[in-house]
Amino acid sequence: MAKKKRWGKTFVDTRDWKVENEKYVVRGMFLLDLEWIKSWDKEIAEMNRGKCGAPYEFPESLIRFLAILQQWVNVRGLEGICRRLCRYTSLPKYCDFSTICRRINKIDTAFILPTEGDISAATDGTGFKMTSRGEYKETLYGDGKKKYLKVTTTSNSRGKKLLDIDVSVDGEGDSEPEVAMSHLESLVRLGYTIEDFGGDGAFDVHALFDLLDQYGIRSGIKIRKNASVDEDGNGSWRRRQEVLKYRKKDYRKWAKDAEYGMRWPGTEGIFSAVKRIFGEGTKGKNIKTMAHELKRRFWAYDRMCNYAEA
Repeated sequence: MAKKKRWGKTFVDTRDWKVENEKYVVRGMFLLDLEWIKSWDKEIAEMNRGKCGAPYEFPESLIRFLAILQQWVNVRGLEGICRRLCRYTSLPKYCDFSTICRRINKIDTAFILPTEGDISAATDGTGFKMTSRGEYKETLYGDGKKKYLKVTTTSNSRGKKLLDIDVSVDGEGDSEPEVAMSHLESLVRLGYTIEDFGGDGAFDVHALFDLLDQYGIRSGIKIRKNASVDEDGNGSWRRRQEVLKYRKKDYRKWAKDAEYGMRWPGTEGIFSAVKRIFGEGTKGKNIKTMAHELKRRFWAYDRMCNYAEA
């Protein structure tokens, strides 16, 4: 079978691979960065200042450290890691697995947002399995429904930086365009300037185009092939303009002018990286813990990348 000819410019890899390789090495260092142990007492004192009820015994830094390792190790295994850290480091005491489980499931998974520059936003969704068991056990013991968890993220494509995330059961919760609108409005409220927005054909909806028009955001949304121009005035004015613009060019010309391909690094690129590193299955026993587990997964990836960049 003949190889399909690639259209567009030939990709030229201009990355400095000495720098790129070092980033991946530093991500490994991040997994065992124990600098937080030195500020244990100071962090505990700060966390307990003005607190009502039982005081915290373990700093949030320890819980964040364990939350990242929990992507590969179960909570009882994490207790074992803490015990070893007490023996070989200055860690004053270890926490039991029930404390680890409770604290990890309450951890704040908000991403660190950029402090400067405009945002080139892109939104997309992907699916994760609701179990980590293999096909044999799924066939033998599964209920046959095989539902998936849908993760929808918004990111800054130019910097491959995650901005917001939503997790729901596939077929339930908000649609991808609704999630995108919620994320964009949240970013605008925080004072960010969104230069453009990219999305596939699923985002070709009137309400989203109206929102982009409201905030002056350039569109990079793929128009459906059967898109019609609303002549009765009941549709979206902004979408009508985009449809007319799309019709004047062929797809390749439109994609180039709209920089449609720029959304890929911030969507499919991140999805691929997260699944390669952490896998596609979940360990939680109910929807709430599964959803938080997936949010921690993207949060952990984001922290690893920030650490390597810094």
